[in-house]
Amino acid sequence: MAKLELNLHTKTGDVQYEEHHVSGQKYLDLMNMKIGFEKAKTITVVDVVEERLKFTASLFSDEKVTAEAILQGTDPWELLSMLDRIEDAVLGVVPGEEKKEV
Repeated sequence: MAKLELNLHTKTGDVQYEEHHVSGQKYLDLMNMKIGFEKAKTITVVDVVEERLKFTASLFSDEKVTAEAILQGTDPWELLSMLDRIEDAVLGVVPGEEKKEV
């Protein structure tokens, strides 16, 4: 699997975090999160974004990568596309190729 990369803006400059291994458990966690969204009777966009942020933070072993750090270090216009890119990497989606059916 391709390594994950996350670039966050900080007061002292941009910081890049990398993760070279993502376990199969994280794939299942992502699927369970998505199923939970589908089954929820009432769920807001804010709830979805917050859960996605927590999931993304859980992919990185560096304790500095938290949902709050991601939220604070990402430009608002890049937030959803960054979450999509990270989740696509967990699913094994290669940029430029069609997404695999799950």
